[in-house]
Amino acid sequence: MTTFDRRTTLSLVGSGMLALAGCSETADDADAGTADGTDDDGTEESDEGARDGQSTADADVSLGTELPSYASVLPETSGTGYFYGAIDVETMASLLEGSDAEGGDEPSDPLLGNPILVALYCSHAISLLGSSPSLEAYQANSKTNQSDDTKETFVFADGVYAFVGAYDFDGLTADLESADAYDPETVSGEYATYTDPETGEVVGVTDEVFAFSAPSGSDSDFDPVTAVERTVATAAGEREPKHAVDDGFAALLRAGANDGIALGLFTSNDEFAAETLESAADDADQLTFAFDAFEGANGLHQHLSVGNGESNDASARAIATYADAERLDRERLESESSLGADADSVTVAAVQDGTTAVVDAEYAGDLVDGE
Repeated sequence: MTTFDRRTTLSLVGSGMLALAGCSETADDADAGTADGTDDDGTEESDEGARDGQSTADADVSLGTELPSYASVLPETSGTGYFYGAIDVETMASLLEGSDAEGGDEPSDPLLGNPILVALYCSHAISLLGSSPSLEAYQANSKTNQSDDTKETFVFADGVYAFVGAYDFDGLTADLESADAYDPETVSGEYATYTDPETGEVVGVTDEVFAFSAPSGSDSDFDPVTAVERTVATAAGEREPKHAVDDGFAALLRAGANDGIALGLFTSNDEFAAETLESAADDADQLTFAFDAFEGANGLHQHLSVGNGESNDASARAIATYADAERLDRERLESESSLGADADSVTVAAVQDGTTAVVDAEYAGDLVDGE
């Protein structure tokens, strides 16, 4: 997993959570609980036996049924593990605008911290483009209008970053080919890929995707040209997306809400390997994802949605899937983990014959410094 220096990113953690309040939709869809302590069906949550406002009652929990708009961008790969993140571009813009505010506290709650790291991961990716001609081509050929129903999402998976929206494909290819920096790799009627031999930048485009990547010094086996081409070919319908060939992955994608910030972790094995769940970084000054609460699971979808500008209230949900009910450790999720440590209320439920855990958390007021 990519890690981030704590000293240079906590300002984005602090200011970003405040900025999110003016951008993201509230989690008012069917699979989110309400902030007044009731479930969507109006039944009150039971707090009997709960810690710090946590409910352990298995109230009716509704999971999502629709694939997210970016599902067609997530390619099938040969590996057993899969990790992806997504954030709507409106939220991303707000985070970047607030990145020079004073630093905040690092969240101790993985329901907050993991999605925040997705935002940091994405902002880092944007900075990789810098003043690249490909960024200018993207900006000149974006047809996405933030005021209508066509929204842009920024996604990363398989070592590739991608804007998902609406773009002028002919304009993108013309601008990239006219720039002296790029050599064409694959150019077809539906997608195209280009490389910059000097920087190692790889760009791929379709009429719905602008993707890019660069060589990774930490993974010598990673081929950015192959990875980017796989992504845009999948988006163009030339390859099967991951959800079309893996029912478990498709079910995980459908189960979660996908506005605001989302992330997914999946393995085709019966459960995650121990090293996948490790939250400690090699360097104490680095921030890392924390998935250790989900030991025994084989799938995880997290989602964070923050208020619509009238408040900084937020809701978070984690959906963890297990190969069988025996692997789901309810006690770990309820009392032996830090899930919901910063929340005002937490609900843990086991659904789908005990093979799926749903953790819902509500956060009232500002998420930074307790203000």
